[in-house]
Amino acid sequence: MGRSVSWTERNVRSLSVMKNETNRAPLLEVKDFALSFRVYKKGLREQKMQVIKKLNMTIKQGEVVAVIGASGSGKSLLADAVLGILPENAIATGDVYYKGERLTSEKQLQLRGKEISLIPQSVNALDPLMKIGKQVQSVSKVNNRKTAQQEIFRKINLRDDVDKHYPFELSGGMARRVLTAITLIGNPDLIIADEPIPGLDARSLADVISSIRGMADDGKGVMFITHDIDTALKVADRFVIMNQGETIEAVDAKAFTGEGEGLEKDYTKSLWHALPQNHFSANPSAKVGAQSRDAESAVDPGEKLSIQNLSYKLDNGTPLFDNISFDIHPGEIVGLMGDSGAGKTTLGKIIAGYTKPNSGMVTIDKTAKQKTQANPIQMVWQHPEQAINPKWTMKKVLRESGVLNEEMLSNLGIREEWLTRWPSELSGGELQRFSIARAFSDATEYLILDEITTMHDAITQAEIWNMLLKVIKQRKIGALVISHDYHLLSRVSHRIIDFNDIKFR
Repeated sequence: MGRSVSWTERNVRSLSVMKNETNRAPLLEVKDFALSFRVYKKGLREQKMQVIKKLNMTIKQGEVVAVIGASGSGKSLLADAVLGILPENAIATGDVYYKGERLTSEKQLQLRGKEISLIPQSVNALDPLMKIGKQVQSVSKVNNRKTAQQEIFRKINLRDDVDKHYPFELSGGMARRVLTAITLIGNPDLIIADEPIPGLDARSLADVISSIRGMADDGKGVMFITHDIDTALKVADRFVIMNQGETIEAVDAKAFTGEGEGLEKDYTKSLWHALPQNHFSANPSAKVGAQSRDAESAVDPGEKLSIQNLSYKLDNGTPLFDNISFDIHPGEIVGLMGDSGAGKTTLGKIIAGYTKPNSGMVTIDKTAKQKTQANPIQMVWQHPEQAINPKWTMKKVLRESGVLNEEMLSNLGIREEWLTRWPSELSGGELQRFSIARAFSDATEYLILDEITTMHDAITQAEIWNMLLKVIKQRKIGALVISHDYHLLSRVSHRIIDFNDIKFR
């Protein structure tokens, strides 16, 4: 087990910005909040589906409060409730106050996008038909919008030329930084950051959380919704832990250290224990299956997937990477790290057959990979909402892939009632489970796994990876794991490749 790093070691703020809690005025107060949805079952029978039971939290001026919980626990719905963008069939009870005044629908409409602003979870929030620069500038309140946009880009380490691109031309990490830029340029008093960090490399992550922390240090309040406890510890003052729509525990960030002795609730302790650098299991006494470093015997040295001299250029002729070569053996897990926008996802798409390289080839068993009825190389994407047909039910999605194995679905935590839902009715984390499940067809020999658990809480991430590693070992499936999380790659990979070192060899 890796050493647990203390809050003091991890927190990037100077002590000079630590303010006395009692001197901070409440900015947002949520009291006994509950949320249900009015739904109609067969025979038009009206029922109420409760998603948040009893939620209490406070965000003061000048602090970041991390809201942590599993997918479907109600975190994003809490954000929607504060913003006043819940659907018409929502039934909310309890009270929400902003600067001491009760938030009514009229007040929410007045404040939304101005004093209260959202960094959304999905990159689909970007207009696909508008260039990035125009989108960011459109929400600026100053006269010289172009200058304001350039200053924000410099703050979060976005290249100047990004403003000339469309969203589809950006990597997932770059698109998320653009969403952050759109929020920061409006200078709100309360920022609701709904999963703003998945897919960011270490440098970009540091830039984004530094910007968010800086806004708090300027007296603003931040609700930081995330699954990533590790990152939240670098920016948050306090944590609100949610599970099944209820506040489990509110705790200071400094309680996350050692074996979690400062944490009161079992669920919070389980989240801490499940981190890759800790036990990688909700049960600290369990022997975890995700220990691939001591499983070298699972690697088959024989037939292999070969990536041979792959090169790719952007439409303007600029090389993205050149002459990349490496092998993946059956049963071997290779980690791939690198900066956002470096071309890791593009490389994965080439290997899986979605994109053609300018030169080079991908071979299996020393034969060029051919498109057959079922591709032996399957890719699980970083953003599942972009990879699943929105007009199909989830059962149809799995049936089309030939994957309706009950044991597999159970291992991935896919509930039977989810099968009849549409993609839009599932959270990002729930949807990703289906993306993983459909990749395991009988013909699958290799997997390209692109940031597949960035939308999951620590417990779910550990469960999914232990299941994946078990199946990979049983079926001797080779895998390329693309991630910015070094702790995760160190835990699951046989070896790690630094993409920055090989892209222009």
